[in-house]
Amino acid sequence: MQRFHILMIVLFLFSFPLLAAEPGRVDGTLLLWNFDSLSECDFVDGNATIHCHGATLGEGKWGQGLHVGAEQYITLDFDNKKAPEQGTLMFWFKPNWSTATKTSSHALISWGWDDGKGGYGVLSEGWWEPAGAGRTYLVFENQLYAHTSDTLSYTKGEWMHFGVTWELVNKAIVAGLYLNGDLIGTVRSRPCEAVPPLKTPLFLGSDGGTSLARQRWADGVFDGLHILNRALTQEEMRNTFRAQESNWKIYEAKKNAWLLDVLKQPYTPKRDAQGRVLESRALLDEWCRWATREGAEEAVQKMVDAGFNVYIPCVWHGRGAWWPSKLTPMEPRVEKMVKEQGEGFDPLANLIRLCHQKGIEVHPWFCVCYGDKRWAPLQPFIEEGTPKGACEAHNPQFRKFIVALMMEVVRNYDVDGLNLDYIRTKGLSTSQTAQAAYRKRFGTELLEDMKKKQPNGWPNPNIVTFQDEAIADIVRSVSKQARTAKPGIVISSDGRPYLPTEPPGTQGRNDFRWAQEGWVDVIYAMDYGRRLCWQKWDGIRKALKRPSALVIIAGNYERLKTGKVGPRDGQLVADLIGFCQRKYPGNGVALYWYGSLDDAQTQALRAGPFKEPAAPHWIRAADAE
Repeated sequence: MQRFHILMIVLFLFSFPLLAAEPGRVDGTLLLWNFDSLSECDFVDGNATIHCHGATLGEGKWGQGLHVGAEQYITLDFDNKKAPEQGTLMFWFKPNWSTATKTSSHALISWGWDDGKGGYGVLSEGWWEPAGAGRTYLVFENQLYAHTSDTLSYTKGEWMHFGVTWELVNKAIVAGLYLNGDLIGTVRSRPCEAVPPLKTPLFLGSDGGTSLARQRWADGVFDGLHILNRALTQEEMRNTFRAQESNWKIYEAKKNAWLLDVLKQPYTPKRDAQGRVLESRALLDEWCRWATREGAEEAVQKMVDAGFNVYIPCVWHGRGAWWPSKLTPMEPRVEKMVKEQGEGFDPLANLIRLCHQKGIEVHPWFCVCYGDKRWAPLQPFIEEGTPKGACEAHNPQFRKFIVALMMEVVRNYDVDGLNLDYIRTKGLSTSQTAQAAYRKRFGTELLEDMKKKQPNGWPNPNIVTFQDEAIADIVRSVSKQARTAKPGIVISSDGRPYLPTEPPGTQGRNDFRWAQEGWVDVIYAMDYGRRLCWQKWDGIRKALKRPSALVIIAGNYERLKTGKVGPRDGQLVADLIGFCQRKYPGNGVALYWYGSLDDAQTQALRAGPFKEPAAPHWIRAADAE
């Protein structure tokens, strides 16, 4: 009986959440600050000077916390500016705002690098608006292109645990971003010899450490700031979160609710009179593997095995055609592959024939404005001042050339669709052609107008119009000509659309307008993270005249520390596709990319969302919803 009572007491105690402990000093701690004081940290390895700019102490996650509002922040200035080759930065944050009600970006923490280039690091909700609106960014070192992002949901008054890790691996910095113990993004920087030393203090609560400081305030409460001289593993980060949060099971269940709640809903696809599923299932392929007989046969069989029925193979990547063109030379590596097949072999015609035999549509993929300046035939379209990696979109001759190139494929091959990628300027051109075109269009100087912003911070409307008109000319022209040549063709674009109520982009990519005008049938929204930006896509679809015009391209790869990519977990890939099937019916689903499609993903797709075979089905701009 006594043992029974002891057992009952133990069960009673464990029926309640374990008390979470505030962060404590561990092996490798460089700084620990639980904000019980504004004048000193709990521990610092060396010396750090604290400057308080309006911040106050108040209720925290444990005892006191650092409260920061507009124009309030803290700086930590370290005597030792040398950054360790690996490390971890962690803290808790409770916002005074929610995702649904915020009106501006919120920089949580920032710093400047002494790299001779004005480099900075920042963790911010929103950045580089409008493209960055709604996403949380870790920019570890902007000059080394070390940044990653994801769409996160913030709830007023709810604590969140952030973690940043970094380490120097094979002459590159590998950085990771964690939320509540879960890895949500990784990035490998451009080559470098070392992590740069710090130039500025650490800014807690503002973007003051960056060269783009625009008064982005955190507006919330911080607690448990902890910096280590080693990069925690995923398991260590998860265990750290669980040790500091008694309700960690609730957090972990909540983080996947967006996905699991939708997957619980029934999947009711459209069917034809014979009961066959009607659903387009597209797979994008950015490599020329299909340019040989054996490669094409392997690609087609792989799509059949996985359950895809639409193939979007890249045929133009800015340095030569991947088919025998009369308008431009063939891409050298493709040309070599084709020659090995024997005289008269046409790789694109062969691919289309094989695909159609298996009921698979082919939508050739063009990187429209992408241009490799080393490719001689494109050099007339690339000037001094043209954005890097792009052709000059303000040159009418380039627009005429690229439309003619796409139309050569549409007219000469039995294609089912046309996919437009890199359909943007890739930046603001300062070329003589762009300046002259702008002067003729608006009567003012481009270089001067580029400096001007609207009172609300939005870009100069003339700049937006100038960029939009150049790219719209390509989209409108190829759409009209392609539909005249092939009335049933499906025109799609790849991008990240924004609403008219959002700050406009300045690269001319306006997918939303193209769909509203009926120039494109499908907007493929590129969303390759483990969590989809479903709130944003809900808003886009609601505002579109044809909601089905928006289709999500989910990702099936993970970026590795080596800089390469590897296949994503097969079940997660299948779940992402299943989510899109249920939530965004109409023009099907899509996956990027063929190169990461492994056996585990194939099996998960065929056992789940692609269990039943399907025939391609489209709701085009010419069709009524």
